[in-house]
Amino acid sequence: MKDNNVVDLSTKAPHTHQPPVTDFWFAQVEVRLGRIERIIKRLEWQIWMLVCGAGALLFLELIQRLAPQS
Repeated sequence: MKDNNVVDLSTKAPHTHQPPVTDFWFAQVEVRLGRIERIIKRLEWQIWMLVCGAGALLFLELIQRLAPQS
């Protein structure tokens, strides 16, 4: 009697989820954001190099001031 309550699921079509279609506009935005990220990263490195260079010059100047004068 329990056989009447069982539904055969094998005949149903499987659910396939299609990946979202990448729109051309989104691709352009991704390319521009990638370029902006590269520019920001390059600018960050340049700022760090300036900070380290200024710190090194300050350190050398401090050593020169603290060194005994002969």
